[in-house]
Amino acid sequence: MADEDAFHRHVAALLDRDTAPCAPQLVLSAHAQALDGGDHLIRVSLHNQSDTAQSDWQDLSVYDCRFAVLPGDGISIVPQRFHLAPRDYRLEALAEVIGRGTGCAAVPHGSGLRTETLPVHVQRTVVPRQAGVRHPRWRELADDPAPILDSVEVAMARYSREFAAACRAAQQLPHHKAIEADRAQFDDEARRFGLGRECLDLDPDLKLAFRLANEVFARVNDGRTYDSWRLYQLVYIVSHLPALAVREHPQRVDLRAELDHTDVLWFPAGGGKTEAYLGLILTALFYDRLRGKHAGVTAWLRFPLRMLSVQQLDRTLRMLIAAEELRAERRIGSPHDDPFALGYLAGGTGSPNDLHWDGGWWRGWEPEAAATRAGTFAEDHLRDRLVITCPYCERDSVRLRLDTDAVRLHHECAACQRILPLHVSDVEVYRTLPAIVISTVDKLTGHSWFPEFTAFQHGPRYRCAEHGYFSFPRFGVCSAGPDHCTAPKGGYPAARPIKDPVPALTVQDEMHLLKEELGAFNAHYEGMIAELQSGAGSGLPSKVLGASATIEQYQDQLRQLYGRRPRAFPAPGWTLGESFYTTTRPDFRRVHIGVLPHKRRKADVAAIVQGELLTEIARLQEEPKALRERLALHGLPDSDLPRLLFPYEVSLAYVNSKQHGTQLDEELGQLSDDLQHAGLDRVEHAVLTGEVPVPDLAAAIARVQREHLDTPRGERLRALVGTSVLSHGVDLERLNLLVLAGMPPTAADYIQVTARAGRTHAGIVVTVYDPVSRRERSMFSNFLSYHRLLDRMVTPVPINKYAYFAARRTLPGIVLALLHDAARDPALKPPPEGADYSKDFKRWWSAQRPLLDPWLERRIPACYRERVEGVNGRGLENDLVERIMETWRQEERPNLNKGAEEKRTAYLFLQQPLTSFRDIDKSTSFQSLTSSQDAFTALATNTADSKGGEDEPQP
Repeated sequence: MADEDAFHRHVAALLDRDTAPCAPQLVLSAHAQALDGGDHLIRVSLHNQSDTAQSDWQDLSVYDCRFAVLPGDGISIVPQRFHLAPRDYRLEALAEVIGRGTGCAAVPHGSGLRTETLPVHVQRTVVPRQAGVRHPRWRELADDPAPILDSVEVAMARYSREFAAACRAAQQLPHHKAIEADRAQFDDEARRFGLGRECLDLDPDLKLAFRLANEVFARVNDGRTYDSWRLYQLVYIVSHLPALAVREHPQRVDLRAELDHTDVLWFPAGGGKTEAYLGLILTALFYDRLRGKHAGVTAWLRFPLRMLSVQQLDRTLRMLIAAEELRAERRIGSPHDDPFALGYLAGGTGSPNDLHWDGGWWRGWEPEAAATRAGTFAEDHLRDRLVITCPYCERDSVRLRLDTDAVRLHHECAACQRILPLHVSDVEVYRTLPAIVISTVDKLTGHSWFPEFTAFQHGPRYRCAEHGYFSFPRFGVCSAGPDHCTAPKGGYPAARPIKDPVPALTVQDEMHLLKEELGAFNAHYEGMIAELQSGAGSGLPSKVLGASATIEQYQDQLRQLYGRRPRAFPAPGWTLGESFYTTTRPDFRRVHIGVLPHKRRKADVAAIVQGELLTEIARLQEEPKALRERLALHGLPDSDLPRLLFPYEVSLAYVNSKQHGTQLDEELGQLSDDLQHAGLDRVEHAVLTGEVPVPDLAAAIARVQREHLDTPRGERLRALVGTSVLSHGVDLERLNLLVLAGMPPTAADYIQVTARAGRTHAGIVVTVYDPVSRRERSMFSNFLSYHRLLDRMVTPVPINKYAYFAARRTLPGIVLALLHDAARDPALKPPPEGADYSKDFKRWWSAQRPLLDPWLERRIPACYRERVEGVNGRGLENDLVERIMETWRQEERPNLNKGAEEKRTAYLFLQQPLTSFRDIDKSTSFQSLTSSQDAFTALATNTADSKGGEDEPQP
């Protein structure tokens, strides 16, 4: 255009002055359907019947519509029972609804109801109940636990009497049996707490160990805003002291009975379950040293997925370091006892199995040793550290260092020069036998592949002065191998026998994830471990504990997994939201908001919501006066306002597929550019999926934890995009804004995901539902009922240990683990090298078959049977054993007679022993034809949406 006037003339010529805007055509309709008894089913709908063809330039949509339905005089709305509501006497008041929405939620409004397009549910705060108990401060318990424990015992007796009164009041009510069962559960908890107190009086070493554990918690948390246990945590720890005391007092039948139970700690996410079992583990550590166990594993902490163990690794390591410092200071045990250390068994991309071979980020011994000589090793592996912040000096100076002489991979602080007591390769864990081992459940298959695992039951046979423990020579030397060790003249010295080498505690966290094939395989290996423990040391098995925030009908799962009597803790009260241990306050814990998009995809809307939240927080940080006006904070100085916003600076967008994760990653990149242009700083963000290496996840978590207001905003990590890898075990005080791009597959997953927000501060959770999904549309329509009853929407864990397919797959690995165990029994005349290599095994098998055959015939069935008689159905147990023994006799045992062409005994079996509980079949690649590419892409996308980004551990 020549000038502005020319431009305006051109526009005027194009303008259609006859076009008039259209008004949306809305139709409100009502329909009444007669029902039995004089009732009517009423439907009231608002439809937009606009003809979009009339206007291709005008948006005829109507947003945020709302209308109400109010009954007239003499008419009332009859509440209906929500069809998914559980039959629980405490929830009856929440089980009724007055209406159901379509494309909206129906909410109460006066005597009627109204529509709501942005439904909101407020989740209240559950806090510890004092119940007349003296505040359970760690310092006071470390000095003298008696006064506090006395007050707990008195309070439990008083609550039991109140519970009995509630039962009497309910005698004529339908839920009388249910409330009686809850009362019986609580009374049993009171009995076990009393038994735990008796054990403290019975065994001075146990009492001292309990006091020392409290001292550790006091030291680690010194300077924090809290200084005590929650009531349920204290009762939990004391109630399980009999399971520790029995290892010194096996003649006590009542103490031995505690090992016949599997106890699951069932408490909401973020409620302190980890601290509860860590308190018990610390007590067990000190007790073992005090009673003469100088080395070996005390507690084995297991997780279903390798990503879950990252933050727990850091927590546990800090507690362990404080415990070791206290042990040395108080001179607990002998000066020659092994110091407390932590072993990490994850495999795959998380940590190397063996330093000799490449795998994941580990390049193999020769390349890594060369990098060490060149001085580049630490720099090469900055992204591979499991711990970044030094627990000793609190600096972000931890580096990896390869000790080529000791053949060990160290986490060492470059600032304070201290080596962390952390062993991250599998072989190092076997060589050091650290006091606490953290692993994935898949590492149970290591009993088949690594004969040194036998030290977990029997202790080691030898100790190399330079490379640690071992039981089976490797080419005539210790497990470091002939390239790194030379056998001393006269042979290696025998290792000092470990008293009661079986771990006192096995803790299975996130127990609800042990399901389907994973659960079935795990059940068989748990039976195998129990059988191995029965023939070792004191003959006492580990005490098995579980923890979960989401379980339903846990009894069958625990019976099948462990073959012991199931028990849950803590017991509920007779009133919703109230128990002996907790009470509910009106404070907000989380605010849930539902969004059902129209004409937009869920990932698009989720990106918009996350972007708006990030932008608004950044603007408020720039305009403290606006924040003060909004929140009426007129008495608060400007300098304090940034601290109010800091806990809401980090947001998480949860996605069910990696494809959506990529989309949100791109949207955050664009948002970051826009904010930078607006002068609000870039948004640093990270995408965390199951494909992300464990060290990268650890680095992101550490970054959020260590960054503070002094860190420039543009350098702070302020946004995360994650799949199910972030739904468990990630506890960040600054993560309080959460946006979900669609519902996770199950209610349990939803509970776990949303619990990432609101751990310390009130959290905001925005769920963007998929308008295409019938399931998600229904959830949106029932938004309020679903969230009120959320904890009871959890479905039972599907597990079947009696599946013959699963038993056939676990049989070879279990037999091989038994053979490694047999190689520790001199009565069976094993070769010194053990049964790992086929040439050694074949020689042993041929010479000692008359001894080995009946030995295996006795022990194989025991691995598949329940550990406590009568826990499971006798018919199912017998049928499984009969079928598995038939497979052993007719298929696997004959196959062991073939020639020793294979190098390792594992390959003699008809089916190779499992290396993981997930990788059970060989994968086959395929691709679509060009003509079916669109259909294949849509199918793959839908499958990813339904499964989410899974985090599968590697062997």
